[in-house]
Formats: sequence, C-alpha cells, structure tokens
Amino acid sequence: MQLKRQPVRYLVAVTGIGFAALLMYMQLGFQSGLLTSATTFYEALETDLVLISPATVDSGNFQQFPQSLLYQALGVKGIEKTIPLYVANISAQKLGGVKPTSLRVIGYDPDERVLNVPAINAQSDLLKTPNFVLFDTLGNPAKTGPVPQTFDKDGPLDLILSDFTKSFRIMGLFRLGSTFAADSNLISSDATAIQLAFRQINLGEISLGLIRLDGTVDSLRVQQDLQRMYGAQVQVLTKPQLIQQERDYWNNVSSFGVIFGFGTIMGLLVGGVVVYQVLYTDVSDHLHEYATLKAMGFSNSFILVIVIQEALLLGVSAFIPATLISAGMYAFLTAVSGIRIDMTTDKTVLVGTLTLSVCAAASAIAIRRLRDADPASVF
Repeated sequence: MQLKRQPVRYLVAVTGIGFAALLMYMQLGFQSGLLTSATTFYEALETDLVLISPATVDSGNFQQFPQSLLYQALGVKGIEKTIPLYVANISAQKLGGVKPTSLRVIGYDPDERVLNVPAINAQSDLLKTPNFVLFDTLGNPAKTGPVPQTFDKDGPLDLILSDFTKSFRIMGLFRLGSTFAADSNLISSDATAIQLAFRQINLGEISLGLIRLDGTVDSLRVQQDLQRMYGAQVQVLTKPQLIQQERDYWNNVSSFGVIFGFGTIMGLLVGGVVVYQVLYTDVSDHLHEYATLKAMGFSNSFILVIVIQEALLLGVSAFIPATLISAGMYAFLTAVSGIRIDMTTDKTVLVGTLTLSVCAAASAIAIRRLRDADPASVF
C-alpha cells in the first residue's frame, strides 16, 4: 500500500535496482562470452588426450613444440592415432577495405576428422588444394568485411595477407564461433597453415597434438604414462582438463576475470544502496505508524517481515524487466560481435538470488532505527 501511494518513489527504486541487476547481468554476460569464445575450439575437438606446450597460457597465443614428441606417443600401448594441429593468428586485408583483420588459422591433415563441426567435415576435401580455406561465419563482420554475404552471392573469393606476400581462397563456410583473440577463424590443410603463418610456425613444430585411444585402455593410465615419458617438455591433458585450464586462466589469471567480478560486486552495492535509501526513507516517513504497531504489541520481527516484503516486491519488480532487457542486449551483442552470449538459467538464478538477497539485507539494516525506538518517545 505504501508503494502504491508513492508511485514516483516506487518507480525510482525499481529503476535503481533494475539498473543494478542489469549491470550484474552485463558483467556475467561479458564473462561467459569470454569463456565461451575461449573454449569453443577446444570443445569441438574430437580427441581423448591433448599435448600442449607448458608455455601456452591461453588459446589466443599457442606456443609451438617439436612434432617428434607427438610421434613418440605412438610407442605407448593403447594409442591408436596421433594428429598434429597448427594454430596461429594471421593478419589479412579486410574484404572491401584497407584495414587489416586478425584471423585464426587452424590447420591439419584434411583426411582426418578433427573438429565435430558437420560443415567442416563435409567440405574437408576442398582443403587438399593448396591455399584453399573455409571461413567461419560467426566472426566479427565489422572487422572482416561481408565475407559470408559476398560468398553466398558470388561464390569463392580471395583474400590477401596484410603484407601482400600470400593470398588464399575461401572455398566454403562453417560456424564455430568468434574469439577475443581474432576476428574470425579459418580452417585449412596443415600445408596451407604453415605457408600462411610462416612467421609464427616453425617447420617441425606444432601447436597441439591430438591423441586418440583404441578404446581398450584406461585413458587415465595412458595419460600418466605419457606424462612420465615427457616430463616437463609438454603437458598431457584430457579434453575436460584442457577446457578447465583455459577457463581458470581467464577467470583467475587474466585481468578480465578481475574486472568482470568487480563489476558484479559494484552492481550488488548499487542495488543495496538504492534499496536501503528507499526503505530507510519509508521507515522514517511512517515511523509513527510502525511505532503504533509496536505499542499494540507487535514484535520487531513482525515489522521486519513487513519491510522485507516491501523490499522483495521492489526486487521482483526490478528483476523481471532487467532480465528481459538483458536478454535483448545479449542478442544484440552476439549479432554485432560474433561472440555468443546466452541468457541461461544459471545467470537468471544467480542474479535473481543476489538481487533479492541484497534487498532483504538492506531492509534489515534500514529498520534498525525502528528496532531501537521507544514507542512512547515517538509521539
């Protein structure tokens, strides 16, 4: 009733709390988008174990290691196949522009099935021709140019490296996902990747080594055997471990994780301050009414429940529109950046819980004045 009688105060409170919830949604969305873009490539790999250089700290900057180390794994019982991968960023001229664009090229033997992406596997024979590549349509079109639209209209098209030393032809499209490290992805043969990224890739060295087991052995035992054999030369990781290592880097080591976490905390503080100010003012304005309830024998706990109900009503009224607006902003950012940001149940539950919790906490703080007040002194 008090909120209905003061619509302006109610609207201001809902706007402030909604902004705080929106801020939390955006920070969580940016963080999840970063983690999704960093791990999409790893999640698509079809492998049991992965060899990776200990110097590689994230998927945007692979360090090379000798290919001979990968072939040594074939001597371990239970290993069926090893596949070398070449991953590097190249700089190419933007389609229809003069500014360079960063492209992550992923190269491997076209006869091997490396990524669980149907569009790539269906077109892998095209990669057997030198300098033929596939282009990721989920990149950032503002940086790469209208490659998918031009391809759909005119067919295969040529791009050139920004130093004008080599060119390559886009022969097909696929959907994998953009990254913070590059504007889009290219899939090529191992030979084409080495030619295009000749400055980053040394002959005889690889970025990743995929190991597939024959299904008759325990993967943990094979992993331990390989790690003992290699020592500190390379890391031997399962696919889940590789993904978790990447997530841990971005969450705990990089500055992005700290920034996004701090932004979420700031959203909580903003919401808490807004709710506290509104409820404190409300308690002060209706101090006589609350004191009358105390004089009639109602306990502080009963009055606290009333104020908490008011706070939760504010929280729910702000949370619903904030969720809808955030979902729209997620879709917009996904479209313009190429980095997938999804509204998930986890985000909704987390932001909803934080919003309602801070509202309840703020109401408990705001009512302290009434808890210590003597009803007789109020009148």
